Amino acid sequence: MSTPDEKLHNIRHSLAHLLASAVLEMFPDAQLGVGPVIDTGFYYDFLLPRPLVLEDLPKLQKRMRELAKSKVAFERQELSFADATKFFEGKNQPFKIELIDNIEKFGTTKANEIDGSAPDANPAEQNPDGTVSLYKTGEFIDLCRGGHVENTAEIDPDSFVLDRISGAYWRGDQANPQMQRIYGLAFESKAELIAHIELREELEKRDHRILGPQLGMFMFHEYAPGIPFYLPKGTIVRNELEKFVREVSYGEGYSEVRLPQLFDSELFKTSGHWEHYKDDMFTLESENRVFGLKPMNCPGQMLMFKQGLYSYKDLPLRLAEMTTLYRNELSGTLSGLTRVRAFAQDDAHIFVTPDQIKDEVAALLSRVTAVYDVFGMKIEKVTVGTKPEQSLGSKEEWDPAEAALKAALDEAGWQYEIEEGDGAFYGPKIDMRIKDVLGREWQLATIQLDFQMPQRFGLEYVSNDGSRQTPIVIHRAILGSFERFMAILIEQYAGALPVWVAPVQATIVPVSEKQNEFAQKVLSEIKAAIPNARIELDVRSESMGKRIREASKQKVPYILVVGDKEIEAQAVAVRGRNDEDLGAIAIAEFIAKLQTEITERK
Repeated sequence: MSTPDEKLHNIRHSLAHLLASAVLEMFPDAQLGVGPVIDTGFYYDFLLPRPLVLEDLPKLQKRMRELAKSKVAFERQELSFADATKFFEGKNQPFKIELIDNIEKFGTTKANEIDGSAPDANPAEQNPDGTVSLYKTGEFIDLCRGGHVENTAEIDPDSFVLDRISGAYWRGDQANPQMQRIYGLAFESKAELIAHIELREELEKRDHRILGPQLGMFMFHEYAPGIPFYLPKGTIVRNELEKFVREVSYGEGYSEVRLPQLFDSELFKTSGHWEHYKDDMFTLESENRVFGLKPMNCPGQMLMFKQGLYSYKDLPLRLAEMTTLYRNELSGTLSGLTRVRAFAQDDAHIFVTPDQIKDEVAALLSRVTAVYDVFGMKIEKVTVGTKPEQSLGSKEEWDPAEAALKAALDEAGWQYEIEEGDGAFYGPKIDMRIKDVLGREWQLATIQLDFQMPQRFGLEYVSNDGSRQTPIVIHRAILGSFERFMAILIEQYAGALPVWVAPVQATIVPVSEKQNEFAQKVLSEIKAAIPNARIELDVRSESMGKRIREASKQKVPYILVVGDKEIEAQAVAVRGRNDEDLGAIAIAEFIAKLQTEITERK
């Protein structure tokens, strides 16, 4: 019996074949590429005699639904390479012939390189005798390894929709023909499909890549691909997050440091990053030396620890750092603030003795909860990543490290799952995933235990018996990267950030010029009581309605309207950013309200 994930995969894969069948009916001369399953459904690539238009999609979708209702079976057959090639030659399907030739020559390796489409591109993997598998659905036959539903009766005809059209070069190579790709959304039921579409519409409203520039927070430019430009308002948000990190995420007991961002490659060879991470680094040469921009802070902090002489009384030694890190991410993977080439973290490294591990990790677990409570985020899943295939150290060294993390979680009463092989290359880790307001899962906080790097750097401390011992290092980040967390924050609140972190906390709007003097008085009283409050006074000659609309559009938490009635009452008429009328509030009362929301980070 298939698992729920397998069932959905098979439904989506089967729908890709129904799409290809419908396309061949509409375009008998169509040449077929590949049609894999993707996260939300499927796609299929075609070389067609004319460009597709959006009006084609409902027609193809209607035919697919008819095929689904016709209760057609998916029948598997296996052919030799020669017979399969002859069959597709008769169908004038050169891309299928190329796939068969690729599989015959190279087995799984080259086939897996075809545009990420391994599910359809590698039928030989299941046929060690050298044959390839084909699947027949009604009159349609395709090269495919499966899996599929046994019969189209298993597909809810209302659970899918053809979504969009795009271009795609065959095998992702611009030298090859450009094909037309049809995407489909597919789920097990109509209700799940509708829920996904509604969620996607809500995501589009909250997309930080759109809201960020609109709200004047950040921008990108082709001259610095993947590296954000923080605009004035975005810099305010970033600074508030850094302040929050120093006060809450780090808290007492940490010393903040700022170390170089460029190091000789010998540092990374010592740490192990050159061997395991070089391809993801930016490197350069100068005066016959090879340098690398640091992709993480830990090697530099190991170097700094090595320059001192510490005793067991100095540990735990907690070093925090928020300097910029650089990773050479592939251009195709860059996405707003969630995947960038330059970022910073609420990063820290804690140097401990073996008997301090459990208590230190337990304290970190408690701090993680406190941090996410501020943002209304709940930790949904905790995992322990164990020794990966490519890693430093032996199993005998890893086992006690993994046991130490599990013991800390057990003692704190946390439920967790084991993810085999998901540790960092230098040690096991705890990862924590949160869900945002739309139910999307994000991995942010991480606690990693490192027995390896301190050994590689020859780090020592003097123990209570006078001997020299090697410390263990706990790597920790709670918000993770500021960039990713800022993106999540913008989308969590649809740009309407909490008052304490909002770039502008209130805008004062006088009804007319007659109230300008009183509006200035209100501003002065707020600034006198809360010197760092971010308050704007809008005395432009634009209409009051336009000024209010613009402040609301910029997601300003409070709009303070002042007219003759407010002057008489020594009050402000307070409006929320979503056009809520909060009524007239005395100036002193509003100041107290604002002060509370800022200091308590409500």
